[in-house]
Amino acid sequence: MDTLAIADMKHGISTVQQPVSNVEPASKKAWTEKQKFAFRFAFIFFTIMSVPTDYGYYVMLLHFDWLNLNYRHLTELAAFFNPQFLNVYSESGFFGPASYINWLLVLGIALLGALVWSWLDKKRPSYHDLYYLVIVFARYRVAYAGISWGYKKLFVMQMPEQFEAIWNTNLIDFLVKRLYWEVLGVAPVYEVWLGFAEFIAGFLLLFRRTTAIGAALAFVVFGNIAISNHAYDIGEHVPSALMSLLALFVLWQYLPYIYRVLVKEENAIVPVYYPVLKKWQRWTRTGLKLLFNFVLVVLFAWYEVKAVRTNDFYKLPNTPGLTNVRGIYEVSLFKRNGVEHPYNPLDTARWQDVIFEKWSSMGVRYVNKPQQMAMFSAGSYPRVGEPYDGKLHFDWRGDLRRYHLEANGTFSKEPKWPRGVKIDWEFAGMQGRTFYYYEADTVNHVLQLMNKNRYHREEKMVLEFTRPNSNTIILKGMDDRKDSLYIILNKSDHQHPLLNKK
Repeated sequence: MDTLAIADMKHGISTVQQPVSNVEPASKKAWTEKQKFAFRFAFIFFTIMSVPTDYGYYVMLLHFDWLNLNYRHLTELAAFFNPQFLNVYSESGFFGPASYINWLLVLGIALLGALVWSWLDKKRPSYHDLYYLVIVFARYRVAYAGISWGYKKLFVMQMPEQFEAIWNTNLIDFLVKRLYWEVLGVAPVYEVWLGFAEFIAGFLLLFRRTTAIGAALAFVVFGNIAISNHAYDIGEHVPSALMSLLALFVLWQYLPYIYRVLVKEENAIVPVYYPVLKKWQRWTRTGLKLLFNFVLVVLFAWYEVKAVRTNDFYKLPNTPGLTNVRGIYEVSLFKRNGVEHPYNPLDTARWQDVIFEKWSSMGVRYVNKPQQMAMFSAGSYPRVGEPYDGKLHFDWRGDLRRYHLEANGTFSKEPKWPRGVKIDWEFAGMQGRTFYYYEADTVNHVLQLMNKNRYHREEKMVLEFTRPNSNTIILKGMDDRKDSLYIILNKSDHQHPLLNKK
C-alpha cells in the first residue's frame, strides 16, 4: 500500500521504522540562494502576521480583570486580528480589495527586510531552526483562532436563536450581513457543525502528528469563511483570509509529498525537521504549551459551559422582562397629548406596533424615527464622526476601534450601563424599529425606559402600565419628547412557526 510517512529529524537520524532509501536528512541539505531569500521574506511576513502587532491589543490586555476572567476575555486574547495600520474609509476599504492594503504594507516590509538580511548574512547554508520557529508561530496562531471561534458556534453563541424582533421586521430593513447571520442561526445544528469544523482544525494543529490534516482543514474552513464574508459584506474577510493563508503556509512543506502519494501513487516520506533543544529549552517549551493549551482550550471550554448554564450569551441580554408579555402587540388605541391618532401606516406621530422580548427590551416601530444604525463588526465601518472620504489613513498604533480605545489612545470608559443596555444584537444590522431597555417597578406598575442605541441613550420614557388581562397592556406617561401618551396594546395571535417551534 502506498503511504505518506513523516520522518522526525533529530540529530540527523530518521525515526521512521520502515526501510528508507535515498532520503537525505533535512538538516544536512544546503539551500539555494533563491530558497534562502524566499525563506527570509516568508519569515518576516508570516512572523508579523502571526503575532499581535496592534498597540491597542496590549492596552486591552492591561485592562482585563485577570482575577475574574470570562469567555469574552479569552476570545479577545486568542482571536486577535491582523495588522491594521492603514485604513481606506471607503466601500472597497471595508469590504473590497482595498481592505487588504495592510498585507501590501507587510509584504513591502518583508521584501525590504529580506534584502537587508541577505546582504548581512551571506554565508549561512540554511535556516532550519528559524523555519521551524515560524511554523510554530503560524500553527498556534491558527489553532487558537479556530478553537476560539469554534467554541462560539459549538455553544450556539455567534449566531444565536431568533427572537420576536427578527420575525417582525420587514425584510428590506435588514442589512445583507444580518440576513446571513440569521440564516445560519435558524439551524443551530448546522451552526454546531460549522463550529466543530473550526474547532477540530485548530485542535489538530496543536499536535505535531496531526499538523498536516489540521492545516488542510483550516485552509478550507477559513477560506470558506473569507468568501462568505466577501459575499455578504460581513467585514471579517481579512482576518479569515489570513488564517487560511497561514494554514497554507504550514501545509506548504507537506504538499509535494501529498502530491506524490495522491497523484503519482508513490511512497513518500516527509523529512520534517525538529531542532535539538537544551534541557531548559525543552522545559520552557513544555511549560508554555501546557499554559496556553490549558487557558485557551480547557479553561476556555469551562467558561463557555459556565456561560451557557448561567444564560450569559454574549449577543443576547439576560435581564428578565415582565412575566408573560413576550410577543408582538397591535396598537389598538394611541393618544398623543390627548389627541387620538387612528391607525395610519403613514402617521409619523403614532406607534405602529410594539414588541416585547423575553428579556427587558421593548421595540417600537415608528414610521419615521431616524436612528444611527448599530453594527456588529467593530472594524467594518467608520464610527460616527470618522470620514468616509476614500482616503488612506495611517496610525502606527493599529486599529484602535477593535480594542475599545479612543482616538487619543486611552481605554474607552463607557458609563457602567446595565448589560441589557449595552447588548445591541436586537437591532444590529437592522433598522425600522427603536429598542428600549426597561426597568420595571412591578409594585407601582412603572416602566423606566431608555433607548438602547448608544448614540441615542438620552431618549428616555417613563410609562405607567396596567394589564387588564393577559393579552392587553395599557401604557400611560411621557415619551422622550415630553409628550403625554396613552396607549392600548393588544397581543397579536400570529405565531411564527420557527420562533415557536417545540
